[in-house]
Amino acid sequence: IISSPTAFSFAGATSLLETNTEEVPKAMSNAKAILSVAERNILLWNQRHQQRNQAAQRREKRLSNKELVSKELNAASRTKVRDDGVGNSFQRSRGHRVVDSSLDLYAFAIGTLIKRAKQPIPRAAGSGADRGGRLATAPLRRYIDGLAQRQALSVLCSYGKPLTLDECREATKLASRASDNIANVRSSRQLPMAGNPHSRNHSHQVSALYNLARHLASTGGIKNQHKVKAVSTGHNNEVVIVGVGATAKCKGVKGTLASGEKLLVQVDKINPEMGVLDVLVAR
Repeated sequence: IISSPTAFSFAGATSLLETNTEEVPKAMSNAKAILSVAERNILLWNQRHQQRNQAAQRREKRLSNKELVSKELNAASRTKVRDDGVGNSFQRSRGHRVVDSSLDLYAFAIGTLIKRAKQPIPRAAGSGADRGGRLATAPLRRYIDGLAQRQALSVLCSYGKPLTLDECREATKLASRASDNIANVRSSRQLPMAGNPHSRNHSHQVSALYNLARHLASTGGIKNQHKVKAVSTGHNNEVVIVGVGATAKCKGVKGTLASGEKLLVQVDKINPEMGVLDVLVAR
């Protein structure tokens, strides 16, 4: 009755969606039709959701900024960029958008049904409704999402005893603590790598800085106070230089730069060999 599923990568799904129907192999014609209908319906819901939900609008803006920063970071990369979001590979192809919007719909449906039932539900840190965050979409990698699905089954399907409000709060607190610990461990592992000439990030920065240095040399060097376009990554006033992908902390900023904010910066110091770049807000 139900045919076996067909597995697609993000790139594979995007390619199929963008291929003319006449050019699609016969074996893939049904998959093309189903995927096209799913894309249309899911994206129609997503557009409607954004029109009526401010949290969804803010999330869309955050993702757009993240995609912009990722594109600039990989602008001069000579290696193939991953399509799974790892590192600086964040992107939103048609395949990505279908999956992303489907997960949004799933989270929205569960949140709405639980709210109507006037029952609590445990949430991961940063996944509040005010941020348009995900809910119960990744039980295999987030324990808190497994608990959220358990609560949904209990409340909506009478499968087991529902968690109390205090139990949901305690689960959220423990999940937040675990998330913070993981972030601290990752941060401590990355710090020693910053100046390591064998690390991938350092190699990318060095290559990007050599490209930037050549560009500056062709225009008279940094002594001419050359201004270049940059985009904020949203992390501690860090910016990425447009077109080359080099990153630097921007000095002379009043307050904090918002993610995706575009600005002109002046190169104050550049040492490609050491991977060093200092920039100032252009006056």
